[in-house]
Amino acid sequence: MSWRGIVLRLLRVPHQPEPPPGAPPRVFRAARNYLTLRVVRWVLMQLLLLPLPIGVSVVAVFAHPPRPVAIVFGVLQVVAWTLFLIQFLFGWATLRLDYEMRWYMLSDRAIRIREGIVTVREKTMALANVQNIAVHQGPLQRALGIADVEVKTAGGGSGGGGPHGKKGIGEPMHVAYFRGVDNAEEIRGLVREGVRRQKDAGLGDPDDHAPQAPPDAAGELLREARKLRAVAEAAAALRSPLKT
Repeated sequence: MSWRGIVLRLLRVPHQPEPPPGAPPRVFRAARNYLTLRVVRWVLMQLLLLPLPIGVSVVAVFAHPPRPVAIVFGVLQVVAWTLFLIQFLFGWATLRLDYEMRWYMLSDRAIRIREGIVTVREKTMALANVQNIAVHQGPLQRALGIADVEVKTAGGGSGGGGPHGKKGIGEPMHVAYFRGVDNAEEIRGLVREGVRRQKDAGLGDPDDHAPQAPPDAAGELLREARKLRAVAEAAAALRSPLKT
């Protein structure tokens, strides 16, 4: 089994998500330069962590402490480099798989997005409920030719996360992102067209178009019967003096 299979099985990552409702969807993936951007950020983080094992090694080799202290520093040196190597390998594996296991699906009726490896997040949105579509592009993204497409539906308050945040941690459920794509305008146009078609067809969340309850038929009949009875009693009252 490859290292990919081992990590995916270890983290219990599900297979390809089910397609969203509607016709067979178009599947979009994050661009190669999105991985490049993530790798640059990850390397910077590794450079921040690297001084810790290096510092322990410098002390263990050049400080010449007493033997008991030297033994302690020797153990700390091994532990520090072991932990650094483990997090380095695991971090690279999850970074690579997080890029490969992103799914952006768009059908004629809905959007389904799945992302994440350690924490898998999946969202499905009906196109008829979409209210806003925007493209976000920072300076580094602009240089790499990629962008994020943000899709919002009705409801929900403000939440954490964002297109450049921690990949949706604390992200509200009424917001979804096509992250790191190199065809953002195409995706935005397709989503807009799908929204327009759904609005024209009058489709949406069933709760938004729930039929109103029919009028109370029994109560209406009772009211009509009372009216007829009142009319009959009035007519009877008018005829009574004539008979006398």
